[in-house]
Amino acid sequence: MTITKKITHILSIFVYIFITIYALICIPSIFGYKPLVVLTGSMTPTYKEGSIIYYHEVDKSELKKGDVITFKIGNNDLVSHRINDIVDGLYVTKGDANNTVDSIKVNYDYVIGKDLDFSIPYLGYYVKVVNENIIFPALAIAILLFEFIINNIKTKEEVIINTNKEKKEEINN
Repeated sequence: MTITKKITHILSIFVYIFITIYALICIPSIFGYKPLVVLTGSMTPTYKEGSIIYYHEVDKSELKKGDVITFKIGNNDLVSHRINDIVDGLYVTKGDANNTVDSIKVNYDYVIGKDLDFSIPYLGYYVKVVNENIIFPALAIAILLFEFIINNIKTKEEVIINTNKEKKEEINN
């Protein structure tokens, strides 16, 4: 095996590992649990910055004080904060690391889900980089394509050896 084939093979193994990790992160979506990358430390220590959390749709009647919800604000940005209180059907939210409640009360129409009680630390950084940079998926495709080409192109020597084997087989038959 040439050095080019070895290097390409090792790189493709890494690509397959990264694809598998990304797929495993996304699998819960099939069951209605959507992943979300934690971008700030407002929910520390519950969710650390760079973690991945999951949320799922729930009925309004299922939400109570103490639940962590993900909701839309502004230009459809997503925020995950804890329900601190419910006043006149609106949710008063607060990040666990924040000293004060959020200035805007959240209407149920803006709630997209209730968060699960766990997070996957650090993998959010990986997801964010992959999602925001076309270079990484393009590079992965290039590496896998290059490996496929290298493994399927026959050298002159391989062609000569195969031709000689075929000739010997014809003579023996």
